[in-house]
Amino acid sequence: MSIDLNVRERQAPIEAGRAGRFRLALPPEIAATLLAVSTVALGALLGLPTYGIFLGWAAAGLAGTGRPARLPVLARCLAVGAVFGAGTLAATSALESVLGPDVPQWVCAAVVLAVANPLMIMVGRAPALSSVPGMFIGFSTLFAVFFSNTAAVSGNIVAALLVTVSMNLTGLAFYLIYNRLTGRPRAERA
Repeated sequence: MSIDLNVRERQAPIEAGRAGRFRLALPPEIAATLLAVSTVALGALLGLPTYGIFLGWAAAGLAGTGRPARLPVLARCLAVGAVFGAGTLAATSALESVLGPDVPQWVCAAVVLAVANPLMIMVGRAPALSSVPGMFIGFSTLFAVFFSNTAAVSGNIVAALLVTVSMNLTGLAFYLIYNRLTGRPRAERA
């Protein structure tokens, strides 16, 4: 009786086809639900709104980040958009102080937005920041967090900025985790 100890040679064809690797393949509905429930638990634990995680996750899916090079671009754009949002809030507040109480807040916000919006779109022309929709998701998440009723961030621009960026980036991580949980090959990930 002969025992074949050359295991590597027998496994080579399996590894080449990746069929021999263990890969979890949950149905998408279950994987998405597990991650969604974990965001609720995370929000309760940290006392923060977690919709920014969903927005980052959705942005990754919509941006077609199945190509690995697109995910860092989207991450930068989400953060830049949040910075633009914080700058818009600060500039609106400063303009309100300069113009006084006779000018409605919405007028100040419109003036600042008329400058910030085209600037953000122009910044999106740089290849490293080429996901303008990602910037707008970061921008809008910042406003949602800033105006939330969460005591830790409500009305605090810096805290809202930090929470927004961390939530949006966590959403990108959830996108990657979702793809791993569903076991989809990279070519099918979108």
